[in-house]
Amino acid sequence: MSLSKASNKANLKWLIHPKKFLFFKIFVWFWLTVIGTIASLVFLSNIATNQVSNEKLRGPMQKNLEYTAKSIERSVTRHKKSVRDILSHPRLAKRKLLYLNSDQPELSLSSQVPPNEVDLSLLNFTKSMEPQVIFTEHYQAFGPIKVNVPEGLFYLYEINVNHQTPFFIRLKLMPIWLKILIALLASLALSFVFSRSLIAPINSLKQAAIALANGDLSARAKIDPQREDELGVLGRDFNSMAIQLERLLSAQKRLLADISHELRSPLTRLKMATGLAQMQTPEENQTYLLRIEKEANQLDKMIADVLQVSRLEAKSQALSLHKQSIEVIVEHVLNDAQFEANQSAKQLIVNGQLDAELNCDEALIASALENVLRNAIKYAERTIHLTLQQSDAIYIEISDDGPGVAPENLTKLCEPFFRQSDARDRTSGGTGLGLAIAKNAIIAHNGSLTLHNHQQGGLCVQIVLPLDKH
Repeated sequence: MSLSKASNKANLKWLIHPKKFLFFKIFVWFWLTVIGTIASLVFLSNIATNQVSNEKLRGPMQKNLEYTAKSIERSVTRHKKSVRDILSHPRLAKRKLLYLNSDQPELSLSSQVPPNEVDLSLLNFTKSMEPQVIFTEHYQAFGPIKVNVPEGLFYLYEINVNHQTPFFIRLKLMPIWLKILIALLASLALSFVFSRSLIAPINSLKQAAIALANGDLSARAKIDPQREDELGVLGRDFNSMAIQLERLLSAQKRLLADISHELRSPLTRLKMATGLAQMQTPEENQTYLLRIEKEANQLDKMIADVLQVSRLEAKSQALSLHKQSIEVIVEHVLNDAQFEANQSAKQLIVNGQLDAELNCDEALIASALENVLRNAIKYAERTIHLTLQQSDAIYIEISDDGPGVAPENLTKLCEPFFRQSDARDRTSGGTGLGLAIAKNAIIAHNGSLTLHNHQQGGLCVQIVLPLDKH
């Protein structure tokens, strides 16, 4: 019972562990972005500010300043004293710094001597404004309020000296473009770092999935084994699936190859028995034995093709590589193809020529070309075109004027045993292995075989074989 409780507790701990969920990471990165932006603003607000900023003065502060202005006017009128005497009165001098700005700078007065860093001349541009809160780097000023006295017109300000400028004032003094730039740069930088941690495994999964779909069974997603969130779990599950898929397909190919190999022994004995029977059977019964022999030979060829495809796909085919003129290989294949085309009342047209030597398995390349040409002859209406070109590689194009292939079947046409229901049936005599052998033979020589339909109809097979660069 205690073991069960411990297990449940461990599972619950795993489920509530925040680092295992993308939601938590997104939440944390969001707040890191906010904090990073604020920290950048705090840092830069200490080194980059405007000199002056302002906003409209409202509420009790405005009323208090208006009351102070009226008090100064009444005191000057009632007590017949100068503005300087009134401003230096202890009742006013104990207040914050009061500043009476005049249109004539030499007549301007203040209730206290301002600190050296306080530049009151910055207020000159505000005299025509309505009462404002004026922010500068070293002080705040409230005003102006007009004061009319016999000595002239003054503009009253109350000055609040900042021994250390508050953050929000420094922030307010920063240029708007700088605030926007800081917010953008901080959010972009942190978002970029965060998005990379999300996109990197997704891109790795995407690339592995594409490679796997293209037949590369060894493709795996590059996922950090220490990553425990949903993307880490997904990546490891994907890799487990790819491993299982590789094992299953390898086992299937191995089974097919093994069965094909084992079938050859009884098939050989069957052919020997048929030959012996032909020698001892009357003439009138020879037809049946010939039929058996023909089917046995066809089955033998099919098994040989299956074994060849299996070896090529598994890359276990031993290639007999040697320098050979590609022109000689093509000519040998063309001799048989021309004869077969003439027998079918079709025309094989050859364009171009090749004069290069290729380090290749002659029999395998010839088999590939022969399979493609026979396929073209079989389905052509009247004409088959063979185009030969040579530059940095050998380019061979074989096309026919037949019905072509349905677009959705083009990628499947080189799969073993694939048949189109409308063109490849048992009466055609094909096994569905010819193009599979051809493609794998070309790939074994580091080349490529691609298929597409002509706009005017017919299938076109393009073969590219790289030339040796030495």
